[in-house]
Amino acid sequence: TESQLELVADEDIRGCVDEAMVFEGDLTLEGDLDLNSGAVLIVTGNLVCSGSVVTDETATLIVGKNLRARHLYLEGNLEVHGDATLRGVVYGFYEAGISRVYGTTRAAIGLLGNHDWESEAEEYEIGAQFSNHSQGHCKFSSGDAEALRTAMGDDGFVMIARMLGLSAAEPADGNAAWGLGPFARVAP
Repeated sequence: TESQLELVADEDIRGCVDEAMVFEGDLTLEGDLDLNSGAVLIVTGNLVCSGSVVTDETATLIVGKNLRARHLYLEGNLEVHGDATLRGVVYGFYEAGISRVYGTTRAAIGLLGNHDWESEAEEYEIGAQFSNHSQGHCKFSSGDAEALRTAMGDDGFVMIARMLGLSAAEPADGNAAWGLGPFARVAP
């Protein structure tokens, strides 16, 4: 409806929501919310997810109020019109999507790559920006590489360390940085 479209602030994202699934009010989910294959979900109230929230490069999630989850993995589009609070990580990995949080984003770890990301304010115990395409261009805004290794554990850290330019070692799986696998130990 027109009132639901008014909720979408970004003009580029607005063009993606013609066939959206709409949930009126607050939505609480047990487990993960994995949006893919062009899925579009609009939650007019708060979204609380006990697991992780994932948007693949073709998906769109609009939250009218606050978002709470374990992890937030971003390839696709996201708009949160309140705060985003993650127990674990916010990981913006892929440049296909546009993500906006019109409040404060809080997480234990914030790692943002070439994803188009903006948040009114950000609060991370460990925070860094990196380039998906240029190894060695990792800049920490809070914490450091050793704090990240401690939080993730050695097995998780080795999966993303080369991409971040923090190690020359090649992970066993050449595409190990994709997805939330490296963060399995964070905020279980």
